[in-house]
Amino acid sequence: MATARKPAACLSEITEHISPASLKREFQGDASANERTLHVLQWNILAQGLSNPHRNFVRVKDETVAFATRKWRILEQILVNQPDLCSLEEVDTYECFLKHRLPNYGYTCFFTPKPKSPCLVFQNDVANFKGADGVLLCYKTHLFEEIQRYQYEQSKDDTTGKPFFAALELKHKPSSTSIVFVGTHLKAKIPFAHLRASQTQAILQYLSEHYSQQSHVIIAGDFNGGSNEPFYDAIRQAGFSSAYRTFLNDQEPPFTTWKFRERDGVEIDQCGTIDYIFYKPGGFAPVAILKLPSKEAIGPNGLPSNEYPSDHLAIETIFSIKS
Repeated sequence: MATARKPAACLSEITEHISPASLKREFQGDASANERTLHVLQWNILAQGLSNPHRNFVRVKDETVAFATRKWRILEQILVNQPDLCSLEEVDTYECFLKHRLPNYGYTCFFTPKPKSPCLVFQNDVANFKGADGVLLCYKTHLFEEIQRYQYEQSKDDTTGKPFFAALELKHKPSSTSIVFVGTHLKAKIPFAHLRASQTQAILQYLSEHYSQQSHVIIAGDFNGGSNEPFYDAIRQAGFSSAYRTFLNDQEPPFTTWKFRERDGVEIDQCGTIDYIFYKPGGFAPVAILKLPSKEAIGPNGLPSNEYPSDHLAIETIFSIKS
């Protein structure tokens, strides 16, 4: 019998550090849980080392991204809806914070740091530098049996643009279903669309070589590109669907990231959808999504804000697991 999802228990240690209250969001669809549902969170949390407003976010104040308070908002947003699986990008606070907190809430974590993290450029930023960022995959320990894990490895002479991703093969205990969960963070900036396409092809090749017969596969990540790019077509041609597009009448949401940056003294409004949860329709059917807030709800200065800790909005999908 389905039971309503409840907020994560005992979040008082988090919420006591948070003021004002965080941006409120709701699910669209049937968000109830049963033994054949799977709740997936995808979120670029914004690396602390890349959060300096003077470099990146011209409408954001220093206190908005101060680590002492921002870390609690990040933890709250990961836990508030109790996802079963999490793919988190730009995580540079795993060793100093999340590693010691997430297991207390019942999660097993798998962290893959980037060998060439952009955070390493800012090691002199004492207030914000926390180490290399990377992809963090998490799963609810009591729901899954871990079968195997894979993480990106780059040789010193690798200049081919190998994709940065991590993967978990898990057995979902309530449904006795084997699930492959991939988290990725592709190359940023518009001129690198061709590289994002080749990175995506490499991920698809890995899945084809290891899980060619597997229908329960999910790829979540910050793909750093829109649905008009070649990487998007490649994933769909490989048999994957976008969870939000399926739920929103064959359209992606208006945006998953929104911020104001400066280039040559001119303020640039950067807004678009670049975060996705892709799934194999033979294995899953989306039954609910976490709705995206409007710009009016966020406020005129974009993200991050006093009510939300990242320049990316978390996206979450609840799937029904097919037999």
